[in-house]
Amino acid sequence: MPRWVRLILFVITLTAVLYFLLRQPTTAPGQREVVVYASVDSDFAIPIFDMFTRETGIHCIFRPDGEETKTTGLALRLDKMKANPDGDVFWNSEQSLTLVLADKGVLEPYISPNARTIPAQLKDAGGLWTGFGQRARVVIFSNRLKPEDVPKTLDDFANPRWKGRFAVAKPLYGTTLSHLAAVTLELGEDKAFALFRAWRANGVILAQSNGDVEERVSQGTADVGLTDSDDAFSAMDRSKPVSFRVLDQSPEWHGSFLIPNTVAMLKNCPHPAEAKAFIDFLLRPETEKWLAEHGARQIPVRDVGAKLAPPLDATTLKPVRVDPKRLSQHVLQLGETINRILSGEKK
Repeated sequence: MPRWVRLILFVITLTAVLYFLLRQPTTAPGQREVVVYASVDSDFAIPIFDMFTRETGIHCIFRPDGEETKTTGLALRLDKMKANPDGDVFWNSEQSLTLVLADKGVLEPYISPNARTIPAQLKDAGGLWTGFGQRARVVIFSNRLKPEDVPKTLDDFANPRWKGRFAVAKPLYGTTLSHLAAVTLELGEDKAFALFRAWRANGVILAQSNGDVEERVSQGTADVGLTDSDDAFSAMDRSKPVSFRVLDQSPEWHGSFLIPNTVAMLKNCPHPAEAKAFIDFLLRPETEKWLAEHGARQIPVRDVGAKLAPPLDATTLKPVRVDPKRLSQHVLQLGETINRILSGEKK
């Protein structure tokens, strides 16, 4: 056998062995573990896992999502294996699909003692899920623009000034799905769908994700975009030439759209004691303060002694009220319809 063939076979074999070893859980023999399915960005999820492990000795196995499908992909997987899940906790970067899983019987009730000070509207009365640290839906814009000229409401994206120069993520997953579905439920389908048709006529750029929206504005292929505050902060941390403002919704629905994280224990999970310990840790005021002051700069749902980062510190946040039950019942169907309108598949 030629030497070069043997070399190639050796490299292939070594690569396969390394791949197998790296895929294996790094839990030490006898060490307790918890498996967390999470749709949150690894940049701030992994530090939380590390802090939890240092404090409790329980090893965290992180099961992340994909950037494009975000929560939707994880939710579908958890629903399919609900009779025998391979995970313990679902840490969701938004709320609506957690509620969908609750309706489908995927979640196990657990009321953490650390949820006591969390407002009632941000937790399930029966303990199926609990909300914490929020992000805001914002307009990210190029620093070439004057802040006073930037869209202030969703209606402003229909202004001819932004024709072909504004980006929105496909409303099939993640926070864009929750946001635009909630807008539709509040305004009614006639008004909301008319707004989305006006966006389409104005040349909306349908991006793959909120991160893609940020990239397009940062690179100059769009002037403004609809995204989440953590994506905007990430761009600014990387010295991208962008800023953001918190968005009002519409003349009929005033206020900021805030998206809470949610956490829930999976029914029939293999490590229930460890799952409860992780949920307790995640819902501590100290953890919520850390999330407010690092990485995503989340907005606490209660007073945890955190100072909001600029420009949120100078913004009066008046959150709109959303009916979570109604949203969970309609979110997936509405997302499909809104996407068809924005893409031109539906007139």
